Amino acid sequence: MHSEIKQEVVALNVQGVELDIAAMHRAGELAPIVFLHGFGSTKEDYADIVHYPAFAGRPVIAYDAPGCGATRCGDVSKISIPFLVATAKAVLDHFGIGQFHLVGHSMGGLTALMLAHEAPDRVLSFTDIEGNVAPEDCFLSRQVT
Repeated sequence: MHSEIKQEVVALNVQGVELDIAAMHRAGELAPIVFLHGFGSTKEDYADIVHYPAFAGRPVIAYDAPGCGATRCGDVSKISIPFLVATAKAVLDHFGIGQFHLVGHSMGGLTALMLAHEAPDRVLSFTDIEGNVAPEDCFLSRQVT
């Protein structure tokens, strides 16, 4: 028997921007799988994953990135890949997720790569699905001194 996915809206403040994050998740004892969708996609792209036997009992979390799907963003001009990484960290902290498996698609793949770079001790595995992943993109927002 598979436990059901729960839907909820999580109010967060990320870098001074008010967000209402539309999330879906399923609890469990194992390390969760965190899904980050691509531009123009939504968390629902991953909703069917829980029905596959290989994922039976596996905790999962997916959410609509700021500016996508049902997530409300108080200032869309602040959205950037570094902002999406900060949002991912805030979502993980909200749900009390320490270590996790990470799956990213396209824009979510780049976000996931940067998240893995910033928090390597938390990421147990990283899967990129058709991503726009280039290592040099990780450092676009960082100044070299």
